[in-house]
Amino acid sequence: MPQRPTGNYVKLGLFVVVGTVCLLGTLFLLGRQQSLFSRSFVVRADFRNVSGLLTGNNVRLGGITVGTVRQIQLLNDSTVRVAINLNRDAQPFVRKNAVAAIGTDGLVGNTIINLTAQPGAAPAVQPGDLLHTRRPVGMDDLLSTFDVSNKNLVSITRDLRQITGRLNGSKALWGLLDDQQLADNLRHSLRNAAEASGQLSLASHDVARLTGGVRQGRGPLGYLLTDTAFAGRLGHASRGLAGTSDTLGALLANLKGQVANGAGPVHTLLGDTTASRQLRQTMHNVEQGTAGFNRSMEALQHNFLLRGYLRRQQKKQARAASATMVH
Repeated sequence: MPQRPTGNYVKLGLFVVVGTVCLLGTLFLLGRQQSLFSRSFVVRADFRNVSGLLTGNNVRLGGITVGTVRQIQLLNDSTVRVAINLNRDAQPFVRKNAVAAIGTDGLVGNTIINLTAQPGAAPAVQPGDLLHTRRPVGMDDLLSTFDVSNKNLVSITRDLRQITGRLNGSKALWGLLDDQQLADNLRHSLRNAAEASGQLSLASHDVARLTGGVRQGRGPLGYLLTDTAFAGRLGHASRGLAGTSDTLGALLANLKGQVANGAGPVHTLLGDTTASRQLRQTMHNVEQGTAGFNRSMEALQHNFLLRGYLRRQQKKQARAASATMVH
């Protein structure tokens, strides 16, 4: 019986060894991806809907894989419990107040569970803990929202169509748009508004210059508002005026007291009938004396002794008046 060559057995052995190594490496990589060879513990989370979630899917915290889905169990018609294999290395970072929510790995990737840390101090999660959950936005919710938005859009489109029809059928609106005189008036109004704004800008500039001059003490207003010496003089004048008003008030009070008490010259002038009668007689005598003096002067003017002197005075006054008119 012929013997087989020894080289074939060696080749066969090498092939079996390499195949076994590749198989073990593949199993190790798959197990590592599913956290089969890492130390882990189980926590739970209850959801109302886990559509698309499968056993073995990843559990992530802050975008980093920290565990896998171990088991999905239906508790009742409204609760689905998910058992999560959580890595021991991630236990210090997952707190009891963490919230679990179902999401997707990208836009169209696998369904995963995302753990979100909440603000506030809380102890680390322990094996068997029940995590808080948040209801994800499902496709049905999106479709219902799109349906409501579609209905609203149809209603808005219908209203816009009615408004457009009314505008197209309005002769007054088209007449207003075709009115050239209205356009000219509008342009004229805009030009007037531009001129008014320019004038207002100039006025504001002048006001700014005026206020700047007042701050620097220029002009009469700046002098009045910034000159301390003038302020002191004004205060002194006001104090003097106050003293004068006080003196006048005291004088009036004194006169009032004299009138009330029947004493003094004021009471004599105002209340004594004899003094008033004598005063009227004195004034009458003064008037008569003045009339007699005027008649005496008129008689002296007709006297031949003073007639030449008076004529010379008249001529002198006339020459002075004519010289003044020439100059």
